Amino acid sequence: MTPLILLLTVLATCQASLTPPFDRGVVVKVSEQLIRDIGKVITDKAVEEIKETMLSGEAVESGIEFSYWHLRFTDLTMLPVIDLNKDPNKDKLVLDATIRGDLGVASRWRAIYRTWIHKFQFTGNVDVAASGYRVTTRVVLGEDDNGVVGFKHDPTACSVDLGGLDINFSGSKASWLINLMIGFFEQEIRDVLEHYICIAINEKVKEGAYELETAVFDRYDFVNILGHRIEINNRPNRITGGNTCAIITALGQLNLTMVETEKIPTKPFFPPTQPPIDETTSSSRMETKTTGTTGSGSATTTGKTSWGTTTGALTSSYTSVVYVPEFSDPVVRKKRSDIDLCSVIPGNSRGVSVIVTEEMISGFAKDMHKLKLIDYTATQARGVVDEYHVMWSGRDAGTVTIPTSEHEALKNFNVRFRITSTTAPSVNINSDGIAIYSRLRARVTLEGKWEQNRVIKVEIHTSLQFSGNLDLVFEDGMYNLVPTVFGSSDITKAQFSIGAISPVNVPGYIVDEVENQLDNMLGRMLPDLIREELKTGYPLNIPNNLLITDFNIEYTDDYLLITAEDVVIEL
Repeated sequence: MTPLILLLTVLATCQASLTPPFDRGVVVKVSEQLIRDIGKVITDKAVEEIKETMLSGEAVESGIEFSYWHLRFTDLTMLPVIDLNKDPNKDKLVLDATIRGDLGVASRWRAIYRTWIHKFQFTGNVDVAASGYRVTTRVVLGEDDNGVVGFKHDPTACSVDLGGLDINFSGSKASWLINLMIGFFEQEIRDVLEHYICIAINEKVKEGAYELETAVFDRYDFVNILGHRIEINNRPNRITGGNTCAIITALGQLNLTMVETEKIPTKPFFPPTQPPIDETTSSSRMETKTTGTTGSGSATTTGKTSWGTTTGALTSSYTSVVYVPEFSDPVVRKKRSDIDLCSVIPGNSRGVSVIVTEEMISGFAKDMHKLKLIDYTATQARGVVDEYHVMWSGRDAGTVTIPTSEHEALKNFNVRFRITSTTAPSVNINSDGIAIYSRLRARVTLEGKWEQNRVIKVEIHTSLQFSGNLDLVFEDGMYNLVPTVFGSSDITKAQFSIGAISPVNVPGYIVDEVENQLDNMLGRMLPDLIREELKTGYPLNIPNNLLITDFNIEYTDDYLLITAEDVVIEL
């Protein structure tokens, strides 16, 4: 294998999965181009402020009293060049900015020379030009000496070199004399201009760094789920990068310590003497039933950011359900050592890229399990076969319609479903989107006219797959990931009994209709409830100073990647 092919193979492998510790939480990759554009916005604001300023001063040299006033900038350009340098000893990125440009200054002047018998006074105009002046400044991103992660402007790093000044005095008969003595006054003007330019640049860089730091660090993100207001730790815990990017990471974890979850006891349907359900056997129909709409997946989705709404330009799609008999966590991939982070971490060379890892989404799904997101009771409305009154996690979710395949099957029964998740879900991200797998237990009670009015009890074990994609929505000054969810289920076992008696066979049409209604609840009703509950989305730590209108979402083996090349900066 040639060295070139070997290098390309290594780079392709690096893009396939994430390198620790960047395989956790949310990773924001800011390109050098966007950092440069931010610097340009800051310097443009400095130019505007400097041009609005008027200066004055005075000096005495060789007995000549020289003063100037109404000194203003008639021409000023600033072109920043950003140099990124990663600190080899800390998670810290040093941004050294070199600003070059031209300037022109105009002012009024007065020169007074006193003798013992007379005072000579001259006034006129002065024009100053500097071509190719240079200003340097510095901002440090990351961990400071006290271990605090943030953005720090270094005011001591500012320096200004105006180079050679072209100074011309005019408007007075003595202008020719002042021009001959230009060296006496040049240093005074140079000192004033250099000092003021440094003050103005420092102030604007400090303001810009503070605005971005506030938007990134002073965040109190939360989600409202099942009546709980839950905080999210979106504060960055690491800032690093390389010569062509800055990389900011956050854990994106929910804080469940303040959330009280109600313990709802579930009594066993069957006495302890009854053998447990063998989950490896098929259901009473001797086949696995799957519901839900199937479609074709897409590896990449593009869209426009939705402003003030939860519907965007994304088209949600998902793959047909595939039964997964074991719901173990995804295989831990072997990670490579840190080489060049800007090459290893996925993302574009322009704009901003956001990586949402499978680990973060998996943690969110497990937190939803702890909050009993899937825990509801559906009681059939009296006299209406296909309508159910739903209580979801102790809250009234109203009445929903569940399509029936056989209206006569359950007309003589009062039906009640109780569905809970039995284990924490597992998450898989691939080119088709996101799939979340969960195991559920459904306990169904049918009370009515059958076998001497005895109650039929059913315990059903099923697997559930939620599939779908995500949309990026900007609302209330915050970027959120809003899911579009579809569901489908595979019933693996259904056991019917009468009261506390051993399992019995019941007519096939009852079995089919019970399982059909359960499938519809899991494939249609439950995704609708979850979509409504999660409609505000999951907040991402993207500063609202960066306005994203066009974006691209790509799904790969252990993360999803959001890229936005064209970003408008508002500081």
